[in-house]
Amino acid sequence: MSLGVRARTALAVLVAGVLLAPAVPATAAPPAEGPPTAGAAAGPARSTLVSPCQLPTPVTGWQHEGPTNYATWLPPSGTVRGIVLFVDFTNAAPVSGERAGRTSTFGAAPNVFTQASYGALNLQLTFDTTWRHIPQTHGSFAGYQSNFFTQRSYLAAAVAAADSAIDFSLYQIVYVVPPKSATTFDISPAWVAAPGDGVTADGAELRHAVTFGQDVDYWGYKILNHETGHLFGLPDLYSYNSADSIHRAVGGWDLMGLISARAPDLFAWHKWKAGWLTDSQIDCRTTTGSASAVLTPLGTTGGTKAVVVHTGGNTAVVVENRQISGLDVSSGCFQPGVLVYRVTTSVFSGGASPGGSVPPIGGPFPVEVVDRTPGSDVTSCGTDEKALVNATLTAIGHTVTYGGVTVQLTATPGNNREVSVTVV
Repeated sequence: MSLGVRARTALAVLVAGVLLAPAVPATAAPPAEGPPTAGAAAGPARSTLVSPCQLPTPVTGWQHEGPTNYATWLPPSGTVRGIVLFVDFTNAAPVSGERAGRTSTFGAAPNVFTQASYGALNLQLTFDTTWRHIPQTHGSFAGYQSNFFTQRSYLAAAVAAADSAIDFSLYQIVYVVPPKSATTFDISPAWVAAPGDGVTADGAELRHAVTFGQDVDYWGYKILNHETGHLFGLPDLYSYNSADSIHRAVGGWDLMGLISARAPDLFAWHKWKAGWLTDSQIDCRTTTGSASAVLTPLGTTGGTKAVVVHTGGNTAVVVENRQISGLDVSSGCFQPGVLVYRVTTSVFSGGASPGGSVPPIGGPFPVEVVDRTPGSDVTSCGTDEKALVNATLTAIGHTVTYGGVTVQLTATPGNNREVSVTVV
């Protein structure tokens, strides 16, 4: 589920609610995730194009694969503190043990960012110790998933309920958890406000939040990581077109795509975008010809993590080495090897185009994995990830070509992978 942003300039409603779906039990298909509640011009990125392989920031839009504007989004570095509030309502009370259960569930989330960022990001969660009462019915906030202002109202009510006990000036993120009986809250959208449009408490403006829903019971703790990724400016990698194969673009290869995937690390491109990888760890190619590179595993520190080929004004092809790690766990639905994908800033989160139109079936999407073995679905894996499990180059000689870029696996020294990249 992506997030809503309201800038103080123009406000453009972006196909709100196209994929919003009621929560479902964990035994059913995963709940559909939806597009942003609202979007507007994000302004220029604070960072400049340091590397010629970075892609330019779109003129308008919200989350995208260009440099992030941290005047709006939250910088994903150092210690970021989040307060987890538990709220109930006049017509929805928690059951015994519910708060402890949610606290236990979310307790594993910070370690995902610690590993993914190579220790650059320390997400500290503080869990409130009691339920705070909102003197309204939960239905008073119906539409929170698709309206910036309704979600803001909900956040403001939660903050007001806890303000006498919590010093909100200590926190950059507010997470709001309702009881399971509050059925209005089905999914878990993130929320971002432009400066001046947040919720004020204890002299601080709160502009970054996540309001959780019943889908936590399906996704588990990784829903917190996915939604927090949006606060950092990372886009959704699944399709916002409900008629499409939702996870056709990246399958289970990135946490911003399929949350329940077996390989939930973030792409090297996202780690570079977040500042967790330096330019020196990116082998940038802007000319034709062939050259080799040795890629260290994405889940380990140090070394060259990706070859990036700038293939046009707003597109690039990325090559990275995915091996078993703390996040990419061993399973029949994770095939270690060299992964190749295309990145573009021509579309935004979920494949939405400038102006917010519903993306066409088949994309384009912000990221699309290049499949080495099209049609070789691993039927024992989930519907949303089975098509791209075998996308990787796993044996010497394996080759894929996309957009004039040919990548061949040439050696497998330990867990490192040597590739030849040819650009025509």
